[in-house]
Amino acid sequence: MTRATVRTRRLEETDTGHYTELLSDDGANDEVLVCAAHGGQVEPWTAEQAIALTARLPSASCWACLGYDDRRKPFELWHPPSSAFSPEEYPLLGEIADRGFETVVSFHGLGDDRVLVGGATDAETKRRVSDRLETAVSTPVESVSSGPYAGVSPNNFVNWLSRDGAGGLQLEQSRAVRDEERAAVVGALEALRSDGVL
Repeated sequence: MTRATVRTRRLEETDTGHYTELLSDDGANDEVLVCAAHGGQVEPWTAEQAIALTARLPSASCWACLGYDDRRKPFELWHPPSSAFSPEEYPLLGEIADRGFETVVSFHGLGDDRVLVGGATDAETKRRVSDRLETAVSTPVESVSSGPYAGVSPNNFVNWLSRDGAGGLQLEQSRAVRDEERAAVVGALEALRSDGVL
């Protein structure tokens, strides 16, 4: 098995910050991809979750974007919609764009106090993930298939990166969950992968 390498690419700089793309990949894995497209200070702790889950799975790649700025709001600078990411603008994403991963997990931040389990994966998978997370975190967990946070668009990178566009799982999480219970979320997802749910 080829060992994964971690590479970064600077996408943009400001006077007081930067926006960087990260890829951890062995060049061949097509089982699991873990993402945090709005990492760094954009949606805090999502990249840390993605990296932690990748490290705990036997065969997984990680793609993330990390935005930091000391004076301006990184969310306003670097928060494109999930349907706006393209391989042309994100070169490291371009390297895995045609891989067709069996499962893609994408960590996101949510402004209210709950966790939403979405993406184009099937309803049963979302239900099982929701049930497991319900026991792992202290906020309500909902499975969603419609609405602004459902993540079901075929243009959403979590879906088009997955095999046949059907393996995307999007997690929208409150700030408290990302800050205080992020390890519990990662542990629950690791167990779900071990159980064959993901």
